[in-house]
Amino acid sequence: MMNKSLFLVGEIGGSDYNVPLTSLVPVEEIRSFAPSVISKISSIIIDLIGLGAKTLLVPGNLPIGCLPVYLTLYQSDNMGDYEPETGCIRWMNEFSRYHNKLLVDELEKIQKLHPSLSIIYAD
Repeated sequence: MMNKSLFLVGEIGGSDYNVPLTSLVPVEEIRSFAPSVISKISSIIIDLIGLGAKTLLVPGNLPIGCLPVYLTLYQSDNMGDYEPETGCIRWMNEFSRYHNKLLVDELEKIQKLHPSLSIIYAD
């Protein structure tokens, strides 16, 4: 049964980022959490593989700089803080891209170790 099921692995790590972000923890400190969040996602995937999972859907982090809570909490008069094409907070979306890059790199490592596995990254 496990080898015929689709496993949605996520969203994992939201609270690891949201709690410090809403507490105004500096982005450099929050950025340092990303490798451990990715490691946890990897560990869960490896556990599922051990149980027989063959197809996994792994979503990336959303562009959190577009969330209303952060647009309000980190409101700025400096237009350079925002992405001109979206109006979202630039540094937050850069953080989301950083998380997603680490995640994709880890998924590629897992895929190489388990070539018969189907890992679908959802961005």
